[in-house]
Amino acid sequence: MRAAVFTVLLLLMLYQGEALECNYCYSKGSDLCTPTGTQICSRSADACGAVILQGPLQVSFRQCMNMAVCQGYITTPGAFAQCCSTDLCN
Repeated sequence: MRAAVFTVLLLLMLYQGEALECNYCYSKGSDLCTPTGTQICSRSADACGAVILQGPLQVSFRQCMNMAVCQGYITTPGAFAQCCSTDLCN
């Protein structure tokens, strides 16, 4: 029994799930920025987002983010956002 518990714990410690990978860029004063690279998301960042914030100085970015935060941009006046959860989907 102890061997089985030890084996399960060892497997859990060795298992590392695939982290989400997102496009990355940041731009001021233009349309949606063109990706300049990628980033591997932390565990708390479960989505890739592409966001445009309109105003006197337009800002756009693509990056890893929390899905709830990304979805918050969708309902923000003057903001346009795409939220997704597969590699390089933004």
